[in-house]
Amino acid sequence: MVVKGVSGAGRATGHPSPTPTPSSPPRLVPDKSHTCERSRNATGSLSGADRSTARDAALWSAADVEARMEFSLASAYAHGTAALRTHLINMTPAQVALTWPAFARVRDRWAGRVELQGVSLVALSHFRDADAAAALADTVAAHGGILGAAVCCAENGGDPDDDWTTCDGDRDALLDRAFSLAAARSLDLDFHVDENGNRAATGLVDVARAALRCGFRGRVVCGHACSLAALPAPALATALAVVREAGVTVVSLPLVNEWTQDRDPAGRRAPRWRGVPPLLEVAAAGVRVALASDNVRDQFYAYGDYDLLAVLARATSIAHLDAPHGAWPAAVTRTPADAMSLPHLGRLAPSLPAHFVAFRARAFSELFARPQSDRVVVRAGLAIAAELPEYDSLDAASSLAPPRGFGAPSGGYAGRLSPAPSLANGGGLPGLPRGLEGGVTTDARALRRLPAVDEAGAPPRAPRAALAAAAAVGAAAGAAAAVVCMRARSGKWG
Repeated sequence: MVVKGVSGAGRATGHPSPTPTPSSPPRLVPDKSHTCERSRNATGSLSGADRSTARDAALWSAADVEARMEFSLASAYAHGTAALRTHLINMTPAQVALTWPAFARVRDRWAGRVELQGVSLVALSHFRDADAAAALADTVAAHGGILGAAVCCAENGGDPDDDWTTCDGDRDALLDRAFSLAAARSLDLDFHVDENGNRAATGLVDVARAALRCGFRGRVVCGHACSLAALPAPALATALAVVREAGVTVVSLPLVNEWTQDRDPAGRRAPRWRGVPPLLEVAAAGVRVALASDNVRDQFYAYGDYDLLAVLARATSIAHLDAPHGAWPAAVTRTPADAMSLPHLGRLAPSLPAHFVAFRARAFSELFARPQSDRVVVRAGLAIAAELPEYDSLDAASSLAPPRGFGAPSGGYAGRLSPAPSLANGGGLPGLPRGLEGGVTTDARALRRLPAVDEAGAPPRAPRAALAAAAAVGAAAGAAAAVVCMRARSGKWG
């Protein structure tokens, strides 16, 4: 096993030096993860995500929320994450009463494995009600959390018509109230800002100015900041100078924002921009930058698995962070750990716990080329044996199973063999479990029962290649399909 290493300057090496265990940046929302099939975002847009999330919230219960949080943490832990900050949807009193106790129970169960932090997520307009804002801050403080809000974060963020998150007439006063409430309770602050491509969306700079104006001494994090990409160079430089002076950490969510930004709700026009802030310029200005996955399999992003290696790999491609790679791996290790006030994580030193992840790669090109499913996660000097949870483990506590046909608008989840054609080689494979003769199934347990079949036992017309894949039936036929693959050389199924 060759270990992927990062030196003090973040330079990739081929020597056996470990990568610090990723400390997940403060921008995740497992309280609504894994609901994308239950309440679909039909348009894929930001406003569509808001609407479908509101519909799904009606289905939330303590059991439902905790089951999805547990699944999310199990996934992150198996991938190598040591700390995670979740933003809890607190738009209504009922959501506050539900999410914080559920968060506290899950945090207690995962203590010692994943450091879990919680942030209240409300629109900035929530702070107009002084009593409600103070009550929320008290709840956050009682649970050891972080106070948060969304600023200029709607699709029309920055427009005076957005009185929900932009609050054009009283934005500074509302930010001052948030900072005052946090300071009085020794809370840090974490904001969603400028999740759009609107030049008028200036939430990041407004938060930074509020931090300076209020003399805030805690930590301030701002996520998204997509609208920075719309600024001309002089305006961008001016904005970043304020952000740097205020000591704000910017968290970019490349997977989510690439997916939702510049989205045509009708699905007829391709996007014209990548949806992420200009990270090279942000970092060059001396602003601390972290990367995170944010939404996972929910209405804001239908994919993902809480794997920070995948986030770093995609961010490298989307934002051109490879000329050179430099210190960018710190964006998923040391920088987020510092933003979360966890100085013992995200780095390796003689006096710190030996938390790291070993990969079979000698350079970034190898590291990012494969999913690194054989990575070794080490905690306190010992390799852990955690495995990724099965998706069907969510079904018992929640109505989360995908409908029949991945693109079908309705119908039940098959969970059995789909009416799909057999393997492309013209026939089934010998010795398959009952129900797998067609080579296509949605039952993960059946896949685990597959026998080892070597090349000699393969059908005569099977291609002598590493993989033999099943063809999937189109969604219009209402059929779901999973690809069954054979690694012919090793004689193993996967």
